[in-house]
Amino acid sequence: MVPPMTRTLSTPPIETADLVVFAAAARLGSFSAAAVELRLSGPSVSTRLGALERRLGARLFERGARGSVLTPAGERLADYARRCLGLLDEAAVQVGIERAQRMVLAAPASLAATVFPPALRLLEGCSVAVHCRVAHSDEIVGALRDGTAHAGFLLANPPGDGVRSVRVLWSRMVMVGRPDHPLAARRRVRLAELAEEPVVVYRWGPEADAVLAHVEDPRRGGGHPVHTVGLPAAAVDLALGGDYLAVVPRFAAARYLDERRLRAIPVPLGDRGVEIRFAHPAGAGRRDGVRVLLERLPAMRAAVDGSGA
Repeated sequence: MVPPMTRTLSTPPIETADLVVFAAAARLGSFSAAAVELRLSGPSVSTRLGALERRLGARLFERGARGSVLTPAGERLADYARRCLGLLDEAAVQVGIERAQRMVLAAPASLAATVFPPALRLLEGCSVAVHCRVAHSDEIVGALRDGTAHAGFLLANPPGDGVRSVRVLWSRMVMVGRPDHPLAARRRVRLAELAEEPVVVYRWGPEADAVLAHVEDPRRGGGHPVHTVGLPAAAVDLALGGDYLAVVPRFAAARYLDERRLRAIPVPLGDRGVEIRFAHPAGAGRRDGVRVLLERLPAMRAAVDGSGA
């Protein structure tokens, strides 16, 4: 016999429909655009979001003639909304899956093209349906902690608090250019010789500032600044398509170096490099997809950076 309920249900301050409407308005920057996407009336969206603000006691949007911009409180809620809706989507999928286990695998945009393909190949034959998600590193760590991601690749060792990580590889920073670049045939290039060369540096985080300062010799002058990009592939493309010299982790240029479409420029960059780590929640090591990737980490390492650097 089922015992009688002793606790009454109360209306939560945030309902799922609130999150859906809020997330759409935050992403689109417009209440009217959110209404069109969700097939609701404009007044219905405004009323629901106004009621949500009153229940939370915080203003979530700054309304203007050109749209709606998130307030600091709205930005904080947006992060939770994405994670909560993602977790609800996963629950719906997991309940409907009979055999395959679902795995959310995350990586920053700068690593996605490098780590997702080999990870999926290593998981072939496993009963794991993988969802590859691109997010900022801090978002990935938050998702690992709250269970909306099961594993992820990071460019730094995450803080503890329930998240474990292991090194995939450390890749040295190299300067690369086209084989026909005047400096490509040299045995050694001094920094001073780069003063008039167009240079682009992959900036993966604050640690990259030391590399930037090293390359940005005072003799360059204001007419030849060093550029930075947030994606190593963009730096490599600039080197492939013109006279740029690109400073990137060796793994980002390994394929083009092997194909001799790029050549390493022998300029002293010191012992600087990028570390890729595989992270997962403390209890997720027994999850099929996470366990397989951990077991096949040497193969992952070889696939990501076949140069052995």
